[in-house]
Amino acid sequence: MKKILLLVFLFTSSCSTTKEFLPGFVPDFFVNYFTEEIKPYSNLPDFIKSVETYLVWEKKISGEIISEDSSLNLYKFNEEMYVPTSDRKLHIISLENGELRKSIDTVLDIFSNIIVDSKLFYFGSKQDTVNAINHVDGTLLWQRLMSSEIMSISKSSDSDEVLYVRTNDSKISAIDVNTGKFLWVNSQLPPTLSIRGSSSVLLEDDKVFVGFDDGKIVAFDSENGDAIWQSQLSAVKAETIIDRLNDIDGSMIIDNGTLFAISYQGSIAAIDSFSGQVMWSREASSLYGLAENDDNIFYINDDGVLWCVDKFSGKPVWKQEKFFKRLTGDPVFHNNFILVKDVENYLHIINAEDGDIMGRIKNKDPIQSIYSDYDSIYLLEKNLSLKKYQINTILKQ
Repeated sequence: MKKILLLVFLFTSSCSTTKEFLPGFVPDFFVNYFTEEIKPYSNLPDFIKSVETYLVWEKKISGEIISEDSSLNLYKFNEEMYVPTSDRKLHIISLENGELRKSIDTVLDIFSNIIVDSKLFYFGSKQDTVNAINHVDGTLLWQRLMSSEIMSISKSSDSDEVLYVRTNDSKISAIDVNTGKFLWVNSQLPPTLSIRGSSSVLLEDDKVFVGFDDGKIVAFDSENGDAIWQSQLSAVKAETIIDRLNDIDGSMIIDNGTLFAISYQGSIAAIDSFSGQVMWSREASSLYGLAENDDNIFYINDDGVLWCVDKFSGKPVWKQEKFFKRLTGDPVFHNNFILVKDVENYLHIINAEDGDIMGRIKNKDPIQSIYSDYDSIYLLEKNLSLKKYQINTILKQ
C-alpha cells in the first residue's frame, strides 16, 4: 500500500520532480497531463470597468466563414448592412432591427472585400474574377478575369465611375463600373518573398495610392495610371531574405494631404501626398492597419502592443502593453474609444486619450469584421452571428 501511495505522489508531482526521481520511466502523456499549459500570449489583463455595453440586437445567419485569412467584410450602404459569406451568398440586413431583407446568390466564391453603391455590389472571387452584381434583382452585369488573386477592391464614392483592383502579382487595374472595361493597368515588380496580404488602394485628389510588398508606396494618376511619385519604407534589418520582408499589408490613411502607412519590419511614416516627401518616420513593425482620430494615429505592433503616436511629429503619446501577443487585426476608432480584438475572441474597449482599458465584450467565435457607425458598432463573428452594440461611458458619482 505504501509503494502505491509513493508512486501516486511521484506521478502527481511537478514534471521536473517526476523526471528527477524516475528518469525515463514516466510516460510523456502522463507528465504532460500534469504540466500547466504555457500560453504564447499574456493572460487576460484586469481592468476597472468604466463603460457599459448594450446588445441592441443579434442576427444569426446560416453558414460560416471558413478561411482564417478571409477578407470578407461588413459594408454599410444607406440603412442596410451587407454581409458576405463563404457559401456564395450575400445577405442584406436592416440596421434598425437586424431583420434579413434579402439574400443574393453570388454563384462564385467571394474572396476579397466587397464594395456597394446605389446600383451594384462588387467583389473579387476565388476564381480570380471581379464581378458586378445588381443588388436589386441579383443579376450579373459584368465579370472580368484578372491576372491573379484579387486582394482588394476600392471605389472612392457612390458617384465614382471607376473601380480600382489590387491583385496578388503587384498589378493595379482601373475598371469602368458600368461596362467592366479595363481603363488602365499598372504593374510593379513583385518581390521574391512576401507575406500574404494586401493593403487596400487609397483614393484622394485624382491620385491612387498603393502600398506594395517591398515597403514601397506609389502614387498613380487616377486618369491614366502613370506613376507620379514613390516613397520607400525601408526594412530595419537586411541580413537575410526573411529580415528583408517589408510588406505593407495593413490599411493606410490620408488626412489633410498627409498619407500615413506602416510596414512589417520597417517603419511607420507620414508622407506628403502631393510630393511623396517623408515628413516623419519612426521604427515600427506591423502586419495590420492604422486607425486615427483628429490628433493621433493608432496601431498594433508585432508584440501585440497598442501604440498611439502624434500625427504631426510621430512622437509616442501612450502605449498599452498588457496585451502581449494577444491583439490581432486593425484597431478601430469609435467615438473616443479604440476597439481591438484578441486571440481569445474578446473585443477590448480602450480609452483613446490615455490607453486605459475601459471594458470588454466576450464573443463565442472569432471576430471577422468590425464596423463603427455613429453611436453603434457592428460585430460579425466567423459563425455569421451579426451583433449591434452601443457603448456608453459610466458617469462617475
